[in-house]
Amino acid sequence: MKIITAGAYVNIDGYFLFQVGPTKSGTTLGVVRLGGHREDGETGWQCAMREVSEESSLAIKPVTPPVTYWYEASDDPDLVPGGWMEEDHAPILVAKRPDSQLITPVFLASADEAPVPAMETKGILILSPGNIRKINSRRMTLGQYLESGGKAVMKEELPPDLLLEPFPHLLLLELLIERHPEIVTLN
Repeated sequence: MKIITAGAYVNIDGYFLFQVGPTKSGTTLGVVRLGGHREDGETGWQCAMREVSEESSLAIKPVTPPVTYWYEASDDPDLVPGGWMEEDHAPILVAKRPDSQLITPVFLASADEAPVPAMETKGILILSPGNIRKINSRRMTLGQYLESGGKAVMKEELPPDLLLEPFPHLLLLELLIERHPEIVTLN
């Protein structure tokens, strides 16, 4: 198996950080985990650390997950507990692409500073577990999220009337918090 991308669920005082920015169609704002493509020679954790730093200006620390779940990337993933082969930190999630040996680990991490959007990152949503449920369960614009007390750090002004579109890792984080509520307080 080969790691193609890696990312992290970064927790700061019980809030999780997600990038927000226009989707390819420009009709919604994607809510996406921090992370990206692996460079040659990097482990999954090294890739996640570098990508999080590039996107949020944060130095992150690994957090040991209660379990590692594997799933096949699809519209209805089935989370299956499993092991981790690498010598560095274990991820909480590993996505395997259908009919492929390519995988994407997602790690639990913590940080002590406030995020600052960097590189291509337009903004960062700072999501409580309640915010995660709201965004995943109902149609909500960026403006509605902010007006309801939602926290964000923006590098660029984004259209407040565009709907927030939760990407799979946000949907999966809600499920992980339901199964393992302690991940909200792990540091």
